[in-house]
Amino acid sequence: METGAIDRKKILVLIADDEVNLLTLLKDNLEEQGFRVSAAVDGEDALEKCMKEKPDVVVLDVEMPKLNGWRVCQEIRRNTDTSRMPVILMLSAYAQPEDIKKGLGLGAKKYMTKPFKMQELVETILALYLQKQEKP
Repeated sequence: METGAIDRKKILVLIADDEVNLLTLLKDNLEEQGFRVSAAVDGEDALEKCMKEKPDVVVLDVEMPKLNGWRVCQEIRRNTDTSRMPVILMLSAYAQPEDIKKGLGLGAKKYMTKPFKMQELVETILALYLQKQEKP
């Protein structure tokens, strides 16, 4: 299945970022692209929503209050209810190779840095969702 053939209304994306303007921009843009979107303003909120809502794709900022994105990713992977959650995206200003390695090492499927292009984020969400659907 190509990414263009995916029914985006079936995909729940959780976005976590403490920058309210960016969070709103991401939420609005992804909803305009046809996704269902849930938003979290900090890491603790993101973790709670992961447990409750079981999103298909999680987009995490690294630098957030209460729990940072690194810790949220770790906790998602440790919890038996979410450990198989197929996708973690990390949006971060931390763009050094060691930061990317750390994010992927903690279980992120994709590490994106800020600034990013919205179309790249959309394509990444669709591609990772498709990978999830193809795995038994």
